[in-house]
Amino acid sequence: MTTKTPTPAAVIAALGTLVSTMLVARAVAEVLREEVDGYKQAILDAGDYRDQYTDERITEPSDDWTMSDEESSSYLALLDATVRAAGHNPPEGFCPALMAESALRDAQAAMIKAAEPFFGVTAGQLLCGTKTERGLETHAKYLDLLTGLVVNAPGFTFPTPLVEAAAMRTL
Repeated sequence: MTTKTPTPAAVIAALGTLVSTMLVARAVAEVLREEVDGYKQAILDAGDYRDQYTDERITEPSDDWTMSDEESSSYLALLDATVRAAGHNPPEGFCPALMAESALRDAQAAMIKAAEPFFGVTAGQLLCGTKTERGLETHAKYLDLLTGLVVNAPGFTFPTPLVEAAAMRTL
């Protein structure tokens, strides 16, 4: 693959809007994940949902996948009702946090694709990793480098002050 000379102006022009989009997507995903996990925690605390493999009580939202199909149906119905009561209106059977996390991954993929002509790095190469780092770690570091390159460029403005605070916390 032939790469372009990565002048700062060219990189900023290619990535500026994409980085802004990714930062907004990341902020939304973080907020919605915290919110939905709070709903899940409240439902788990109020119920007696059991791990179908160990019969232990499920106390953490990250373990809710271990429920039986029967318990999962009632749990997800309660979660859907709670999400809708909070003012969210996702399509039937969809989770707002998962939808936001999917949008974040799409924004990150667009950043990597837009940077490819400048640096010659593909998403596939990043996910293969290196001798010392796993693929997802390499992928995350590359996204951080691209984001840092753009947000630290002269003239870059964050989409909102909230996004600026969130970006600075993670960069």
